[in-house]
Amino acid sequence: MVPNFSLRQLGYLVAVADAGSMTAAADAEHVSQAAISIGILDLERRLGVQLLARRPGHGVSLTEAGAGVVADARRVLAAATDVQSRAREPGAELRGSLSLGCYTTMAPLYLPSLYSAFAVEHPAVELSVVEGAQEDLRRALMNGMCELALTYDTGLGPGLATETIRTLRPYVLLAADHPLANRDGVTLQDLGDEPLIQYSLGPSPSNAEHLLREVGVTPRIVHSSPNIEVVRSLVARGLGYTTMLQRWPMDVSLEGLPLACVPLNSNVPDYRVVVAWPQQDQLSRRAAAVVAFLRSTARRLHRTADETPEVAAPTDEPLDQQAARTP
Repeated sequence: MVPNFSLRQLGYLVAVADAGSMTAAADAEHVSQAAISIGILDLERRLGVQLLARRPGHGVSLTEAGAGVVADARRVLAAATDVQSRAREPGAELRGSLSLGCYTTMAPLYLPSLYSAFAVEHPAVELSVVEGAQEDLRRALMNGMCELALTYDTGLGPGLATETIRTLRPYVLLAADHPLANRDGVTLQDLGDEPLIQYSLGPSPSNAEHLLREVGVTPRIVHSSPNIEVVRSLVARGLGYTTMLQRWPMDVSLEGLPLACVPLNSNVPDYRVVVAWPQQDQLSRRAAAVVAFLRSTARRLHRTADETPEVAAPTDEPLDQQAARTP
């Protein structure tokens, strides 16, 4: 059955959802406010549901039905852009917009090359990124705010398709002068009495605590932060240890203090870095290109992690004096 509504009407609805008001949506779409209002009223009539709750003096908000339609509308509009691109210029450069969700700790490792090198390869693709915790990314995928998400496969829940781009094994991060730092490996039991610096954004906290409790170790959490660089810096100062998956290119904190990455010898599971998208969606050409680029970035990161970076020896010299000596 051919739909009796238009892509333009779907675009107006998405514009209102993004802008938060009819007036702002009209400015974004370069049409009159009346055109937006009439277009959405007609869309509601044709769909047989109320999409917007209109409160005089208080603007508009999406109804429950409207939120569902907006999520679907985003996918329809993205697919329509892809169809137009294929039809007009088969095999030509990719065009259109794509929103990518990214798990926070992965952002420093994957996004710089995506913003630079991918933009050079595909200059007509308008890329936007939403960073967040696991639950934020799942929500963004399901409501259509993001077409793809780069994250871990842990706790994603149903309704999402995934492609693995990298497999990681947990390791322990310690200050370079920690008594366990020079070992070839440590067990979770070795960490039983050690203070834990916890990265607080999911799924990391539950993963770390689950690993420890599985072997009868009760974690002694002394600090918690949603900023991974704060966690690494606290560890570098000798205030505790943390478990991590991603390997930073240099084993130093932001303060320049050395860190040690020690393998876990315990029986711990591997974790997968995946690109996820709604199961019912077919990847657009733009999305497929982003997945391929992230896969190649993951291979490069794997090669970098296999190399042993040079780390400066610990020093008590104040940072301002170190900086003064730096060319």
